[in-house]
Amino acid sequence: MPDLPNITADQVGQWIPAATDIREIGRGGQKVVFCGTIKGECYALKFAKAPDISDDLDTDEFSVSDTAVRAKREVEIMRECPSNHMVKLGPIGLEFAEVGEERVLYFSEELIEGKDLAEIFKASGRFAAAEIVQLGLHITDAIQALWDIGKVHRDIKPANVMCRDSNDDYVLLDAGFAFDVAGESLSAGPVGTPAYFSPEQFDFTKRRTGMDFRSDIFSLGVTMYKLLTGQHPFYSPGDTSHSMYDKIISHVPEPPSSLVEDVPNELDRIILRMIGKSPHLRYRRCTQLIEALNQV
Repeated sequence: MPDLPNITADQVGQWIPAATDIREIGRGGQKVVFCGTIKGECYALKFAKAPDISDDLDTDEFSVSDTAVRAKREVEIMRECPSNHMVKLGPIGLEFAEVGEERVLYFSEELIEGKDLAEIFKASGRFAAAEIVQLGLHITDAIQALWDIGKVHRDIKPANVMCRDSNDDYVLLDAGFAFDVAGESLSAGPVGTPAYFSPEQFDFTKRRTGMDFRSDIFSLGVTMYKLLTGQHPFYSPGDTSHSMYDKIISHVPEPPSSLVEDVPNELDRIILRMIGKSPHLRYRRCTQLIEALNQV
């Protein structure tokens, strides 16, 4: 079980006096999530355990905590990334509070009314081609905006994309694993979800020279393939992690149209190009991918 902070809605109200109508809405990973209304708008309020060290996030001492440093990066990215398809920071940046002898960190982000794509897929089955094209357009916009500020998301997968109930827009979440091209890595090895890794993500020693926005394009391509066909291109139930790794590195999957009906040939070509084994086989610019999707 994840090591989650033991906090209540009453405690959240003490730490964030401006928030009203506070209630818990989820637990998972390393965070407990509440929602609350601040100045008439509803926000997600995320809490995680924090080390008992200085609140100064720029000190060397703070670098010992992966959770805290990732939270700092997640907050910075939400603040800086201009894409409407990247979740936005709420009115509270990174803060700290005491829970008995424990410390927690917390921040706010926009509350997206909707479901993540893993939930939608589980409930409704595979997505239509038109929905997949829309997904590709929206998340490629987020990938481009992240790359413009020197970041690679590194964890694009169905569970990290939500569909808004209000307009069916797709929004990318959880940039805590993002790689900063100009900064320090947040881990001594690969991070993210291996089933959605690009081949170059497995070679962590070459992350500076081998990984850029095209790694996110690969992960988005895997996500689109899975949601369109109902099958993961590189993983089947019963596969070992080693066999999955071998497939990601060397296996070329069947075109989506060979698995399901009503898939345009051009969408076949786009998705297979997105999951090309080497970055140079994928799209050289996000704008190229957006243009290709618009033509479909």
